[in-house]
Amino acid sequence: KYIHILADQPPPMGHAADEALPRKDYESLNYDQCANVPYRRMIKRLTEKTFIYQYLLRWIMVGAIGATTGFIAFLIDFVVRRLTDWKFDIVQKYLYMWAPGGNLVLSLLLLAGINAGFALVAAILTAIEPVAAGSGIPEIKCYLNGVKVPHVVRLRTLVSKAVGVLFSVAGGFFVGKEGPMIH
Repeated sequence: KYIHILADQPPPMGHAADEALPRKDYESLNYDQCANVPYRRMIKRLTEKTFIYQYLLRWIMVGAIGATTGFIAFLIDFVVRRLTDWKFDIVQKYLYMWAPGGNLVLSLLLLAGINAGFALVAAILTAIEPVAAGSGIPEIKCYLNGVKVPHVVRLRTLVSKAVGVLFSVAGGFFVGKEGPMIH
């Protein structure tokens, strides 16, 4: 009865009748508790010792994830500082070399070229792994809400995002490490 009523209604505003939403690569994860017979058997077999083991294992995983996130943040800060120091040392060296002749424009062009090179590395990484582009926060929110976005929680995406942030920040862009940290 209800399907017949819904079939007679026009499509929602902004959607054409023949427009198909991209559902091929996205699927919803099921977070409902299983209520089947094998699950009930497993719950009955669960002893207090295995329950405590699983509880402790969850806290160990949370601690490991926190430590890994902290290590990645430290690594990003460390490498950004090294790249930035290297960039300014090179520019300063050539600034002193070219300054007596009045060629300050060359040192500015060198700085712009180094920044463009860093930006190019970040752009190439997002071309290799397109999911790594952007902050990543909407993708992770989708994943936590049950929508499986393809390739969003892969190690390759994390590495591309972290290294891309490294070179983006060293290249002078105003971006932060929140995306890789949330990832």
